[in-house]
Amino acid sequence: MNSGFADTNCDVLILGGGMSGLALAHYIADYNDHCEKLSKTTWVVEPRQTYERDKTWCYWQQQTTPFDAAVTHRWYRWQISYNGQTHICECSELPYVRVDSQRYYALAQARLDKSKTVNLLTGTKATKVDVKQTKVSVSCDDLQYEADLVYDTRPKDVAPNTLLQHFVGWEITTDRDTFDPETVTLMDFQSTKGGDIHFFYVLPFDKRRALIETTHFSKTLLPDKVYEEELRTYLTEQLGICEWQIQHEERGIIPMPKNTASHTQRSHQNLIPFGLHGGTAKPSTGYCYPHAHSQAQQHASQLFAPQAQTASAARGLLARWLDTVFISFLEHQSEQAAGTFLQLFRRVPAPALVRFLSDNAKPTDYIQVILAMPKLSFIREAFRCVRNT
Repeated sequence: MNSGFADTNCDVLILGGGMSGLALAHYIADYNDHCEKLSKTTWVVEPRQTYERDKTWCYWQQQTTPFDAAVTHRWYRWQISYNGQTHICECSELPYVRVDSQRYYALAQARLDKSKTVNLLTGTKATKVDVKQTKVSVSCDDLQYEADLVYDTRPKDVAPNTLLQHFVGWEITTDRDTFDPETVTLMDFQSTKGGDIHFFYVLPFDKRRALIETTHFSKTLLPDKVYEEELRTYLTEQLGICEWQIQHEERGIIPMPKNTASHTQRSHQNLIPFGLHGGTAKPSTGYCYPHAHSQAQQHASQLFAPQAQTASAARGLLARWLDTVFISFLEHQSEQAAGTFLQLFRRVPAPALVRFLSDNAKPTDYIQVILAMPKLSFIREAFRCVRNT
């Protein structure tokens, strides 16, 4: 890892060394090792000086990644609850896994430390990006870097009137056995008020330790004290916990835009958006980790293709269209959201639903998901989306 670098020209520049940027850097380093004649000098520009645990990433594991050593827990059972009803899903071949961000960062740093062609520039912030005819110029503090290709994973301003998934979580420990370590609570829905879809998420690490998150789908964020009061109330009144110790806190805001741009539709071919704010996350769910890795691997592969290739779309047209309709449904018919999620998990077999939520659906999976939806409501939203296109 380097905090500075003498040369200011490279083949590839990655703006942002978070989960997505580090995944891309890792795959490029691997390609460089195996294709030395086509090696791409690559720099990752990251503002933070040091890496610390800041996030928990969870997803259904369908394939291996170079970061599997950062997976700390696996669950084969998950549940969703609403209005006194609970549905439990089980899937032995598709575990729901938890990735520890601190381990993830350590694995990435160790890999890049061994690379002679990929450098991590910590403590370096990109302040200005200027796209030229064949190069991209990036101003970082007192230096200006030039690259043939730039991947931009930095946070972006969210467009007004965008639905947001926002949450605050506490990792807590208790003095008595409280949690079922075999079952994840994906969604425990609360009453919907004023278009705000609210649920709790429980990730049990053992009988006395878990991550509890209060999550909202809405267009307006809440004051910190509201999230805190929601967590306290849920712990005491719904989980029956009188005393707990907070070991870690995390929070996040994930945009849920109805319309996401394709990588193929951009103003500059040598500036590619990537990551949470670059179309990588699935808008209707917020899942980003598996998509980031599959897209990072695809981007790296395209860099080393015999002929130049343009970056492909983050997801297919059908997947984007269904996300658009579903988000429109959440915005305009929020009172039906909890019941719809419950029916979706009840009616669609777990493997098919997991593939759908992970953007890896087969044609038959799409059919099963569509049939499980409330038909009239979604037809209405589909027409609304067509009118607004």
